[in-house]
Amino acid sequence: MAWIRWRGQTAHLMTTEWVTGKSRQRYLTSLGGAYAVAASVRTAIEARYPDVVVDWAAIDRALAAGPPGSRPLTPDEWNWAQVEHRLRDWATTGPEGFPNERATLLAAAAVLQSWRARLEPMTPGDTI
Repeated sequence: MAWIRWRGQTAHLMTTEWVTGKSRQRYLTSLGGAYAVAASVRTAIEARYPDVVVDWAAIDRALAAGPPGSRPLTPDEWNWAQVEHRLRDWATTGPEGFPNERATLLAAAAVLQSWRARLEPMTPGDTI
């Protein structure tokens, strides 16, 4: 199962594999400071590492939470992140529809991502 390791503000997609009875962390790719993983990156990861199971919803949640030491997300931000993930998921794996519907779903997800990215970070001592 893949997971996120933070190095500063950069997210790395990792997995743990067992080699001769010992666990070893395997680097898959850098996601930079992304707020979510684009469909093209998901496809590339799945093609390059078919043996690795990736729970993209969990990865998106880890990216939304940010690196250790980040302020906790507000309930609205968590809701936006969850809806954003579902919109992207529907745009790529949903029922057949018109091309403009898929583009609209992706555009709506981009708006929610933009809202999360623009929020003023809290400073120590602030309360939610």
